[in-house]
Amino acid sequence: MCASRKGKERMKLVHMRLWSEGLTLLACAGLCLCASGCARENKPKPAVQVAPAQIGPPPATVRKVDVTYSFVVLDFSERAMPPVGSRMTIYRNGVKVGEVQITEPVRAQFATADIVAGDVQLGDEAR
Repeated sequence: MCASRKGKERMKLVHMRLWSEGLTLLACAGLCLCASGCARENKPKPAVQVAPAQIGPPPATVRKVDVTYSFVVLDFSERAMPPVGSRMTIYRNGVKVGEVQITEPVRAQFATADIVAGDVQLGDEAR
């Protein structure tokens, strides 16, 4: 009887030790995860204005840029031309890069537009 009692006590000690080591390991793992998350720099990402989903007519295309007089020529061959005075946003690769305002002269599918803001390049899209 005495031997089985010692065996049971020994088993209790083994289970307690395993339980204790398991909790210690779990606590260390949790601290490591927490520390790695805290060490990471959380820099705010710069705000990038992405072009809205294409609903409606295709965009006009910038066919000429005159930096000296700050105007562009837009090609409206695939969409209706907006009225003179309308403002349009310019996108390059889906990112907003500028803004223009439609001015006279307007001929057939082409219109001139003053550059109001940004950096407009040949081939950009106007929406």
